Parts: sequence; C-alpha cells; structure tokens
Amino acid sequence: MQLDGLTMELIHKDSPQSPLYPGNLPPGEQILQPAACPFAGLRHQTSMMSTNKAVMNRMMSPLTSYGDPFLFLAQVGVGSFQEKSHRTHFKTYYFQIDTGNELSWIQCEGCQNKGNVCFPHKDPPYPSSQSKSYNPVSCNQHSFCEPNQCKEGLCAYNVTYGPGSYTSGNLANETFTFYSNHGKHTALKSISFGCSTDSRNMIYAFLLDKNPVSGVLGMGWGPRSFLAQLGSISHGKFSYCITANNTHNTYLRFGKHVVKSKNLQTTKIMQVKPSAAYHVNLLGISVNGVKLNITKTDLAVRKDGSRGCIIDAGTLATLLVKPIFDTLHTALANLLSSNQNLKRWVIHKLHKDLCYEQLSDAGRKNLPVVTFHLENADLEVKPEAIFLFREFEGKNVFCLSMLSDDSKTIIGAYQQMKQKFVYDTKARVLSFGPEDCEKNG
Repeated sequence: MQLDGLTMELIHKDSPQSPLYPGNLPPGEQILQPAACPFAGLRHQTSMMSTNKAVMNRMMSPLTSYGDPFLFLAQVGVGSFQEKSHRTHFKTYYFQIDTGNELSWIQCEGCQNKGNVCFPHKDPPYPSSQSKSYNPVSCNQHSFCEPNQCKEGLCAYNVTYGPGSYTSGNLANETFTFYSNHGKHTALKSISFGCSTDSRNMIYAFLLDKNPVSGVLGMGWGPRSFLAQLGSISHGKFSYCITANNTHNTYLRFGKHVVKSKNLQTTKIMQVKPSAAYHVNLLGISVNGVKLNITKTDLAVRKDGSRGCIIDAGTLATLLVKPIFDTLHTALANLLSSNQNLKRWVIHKLHKDLCYEQLSDAGRKNLPVVTFHLENADLEVKPEAIFLFREFEGKNVFCLSMLSDDSKTIIGAYQQMKQKFVYDTKARVLSFGPEDCEKNG
C-alpha cells in the first residue's frame, strides 16, 4: 500500500523519553550544567557563526545554540541486520532535525580508520559493513553525486558548518525505519544519505561520551534532502509545532498527515543557492507596534548570498545581522530601562548582553513584544520567546535570546515556540500561526 503521509515523534532533549534526561542516565553520569553562569553559552553560537564569506556560502545550517546543539531528537532505525533467529532487525539512532541542511548523514564505522576522526558518541559508530541493505554509491553512478567528488571509487560528500567544523564521507543507500506516534514502524528503502567517515569540531563533542546524536536528518531544499526523497509520501510538505514545555514531545508530519489549522498566515519561501535553507522576505521589525528604523540593504539578500533572512528549526537562537541587532538591542534597552521593577545585569562585562534582574514579580509583567514583518504575514514573538528566563544565585534573571551575526539573519527555534509551521515546498509557501503544540497539531 502506498503511503500518503508520515508522522515522526520528536523527542525534546529534556523530556523523560530523551537519552539526555537525568533520570535515564546511570548514577554519577548526569550531565552537569555550567556552574559559572546560566547564560554562558549565549556567546557560543556567535563564535561558531563568525566565518568568512566562502565558508558562509557552503554552510547549510549552524548546528549550534545556547551551548546545546539540538532541541529535538528523532529516533530512526537504520539498516537491516540478521539475528541468530534469522529475523531481520535495525539499529536505532538519534538524529537532529535540520531544516537548513539538504543532506542527511550518520557517523559510520569508517571514522575509526587511521587518519579519520569520529566525534564522541555514547554508542559505537554505525556498522555499515554489517547491514544487508547498505549500498554505497559508486563514483558518478547516481544523480546525487557531485562532479569530481570521488574517493576510493565511491561518491563522496562534504558538508561544512563553520570554521573548521565539517563532516565528510561517502554517499550510500540504506533502509530507514521510522517510529510513528501510533507505535508502528514505517520502513523506507533506498534512502540516500551520507555515511560520515571523518568529522571535525562537531558541536556534539561537548557532551563527550554522553552524546546521543549520531547524525542529521536534512530537511532543506534540494533533491538529496529527506523531504524530497519521500516523494509522493510528503508531496513536498511538512509541519512541526515547537512546544515550550520540555516534558511534552512534538511531531514532525509529512504529506497528508499534516493537520489542517485555521487562521494561518502565509508568506513566500525561497532558495538562495548554494544554501539549502528556507529564505523568507523580512521587511521590517517592530517593538510593541513601533517599527524600527532598519535599512532595506540590511534586510535584502546580497549577490554573494549574505544577508537576507532564513527561518530554521535547526538553529536555536535567532541571529540578526549586526546593524539590525544593534537597532533592536537599543529599542529594547530603552523600553526596559523605564521599568522600575528591573535592574540591568551585566555578564562578564559583555556589553551586548541585554540582561535584567527582576526586583519583584512585577518585573516580568508588561515585557515587550517583537514582531517580524514578513511578506504578507507578521510573526509575533511574545516575551517568553524573546527572553531566556533563569534563576541564578537566588535571583530571577532574564536575557535577550537573540544574537548578533556578521552575515545572516536567521529566525531560530526559540522564537518559533507555541507556533505551528507548515512548509509547502511545491507551492513555495510557509504557513504559520499560534497553536497549542501540546495538542499535537
């Protein structure tokens, strides 16, 4: 029977079902939070994104965040392995969903060969040589092979994420099995993916041997993306809804499994090659309904592919090109300075960190709303998605959860909370609107 849709459960990294949930780790192996400052990771994303134009043009999506490289995990069964009972089974791995990247990939056993590098992982790399369904693609024998990209007779790939951060290996076809929200398994044969045999400076390394992420499920533009390979199963359409409650998981839906919602706004999505990310036309930004003075040149895409605006669930914090960030930063600071229930809070003398201590419960009331004015649609971001709230040394503190960048503006996952997003790549439109994500829309 031909599938007309697919639903995948996405596991929040902090939920009880996550392999990173403290209760699921053996005693003494709980991952410690940074002791110095709850916002110390805010600058990490900026440093990973500071890169030259050549690298930026090759970069599909920064796998970075507030010190965490992922928000949701997808459980995927990979391969076909023979058991002693002659039954065939698959091995289960955790993938990051990345809407800014075309190619899906997994760390394979070849990374253990001399001269190659594996990133730290709690399980051994994927044993591709033992899978009955694993089929490496010979050089120039597939439309997904890029010209002159060959290594030892196999079709090679290379994806760069930032300065010195990349994954490379060979292309292959394999059976991927997905867990649905109904407890059933859906096996898809001959999915093309990257078998990673060398990865350097991957952000997952900060978790060391506790890292559960084996690779990336690419959902961006391009024929090699998982979305495109689903063909008639997805019809180029998928949706997600990011919940603010980390005890609840959410769902990635494809094709006819996308639940219809009322009153969604719609804006155009575009591809700016060579990037596989989803670009939108950002026309301006408002704070509490007052439009900021931002020039069109800072909003528009340049000939070299820089500037412009991307919407990406694989980037946690929103990035704004420096002139836009500075304008927003000033507007928010001016507005918050008049609130007598707040006190400016300085972190390590980083003057661009916009942080405040709440002197009373009233300090969290009447915080500003930021609106991203897209073509024919407005994305309204409420205070809980603008600021990151934490308790530190007995004080209630919050910081702006957006960062400055030299090249790109990216609306990240944190600013997409409590909103449903539907991508229709055939119609080239993005629909979105407020939604109770815990109802699995």
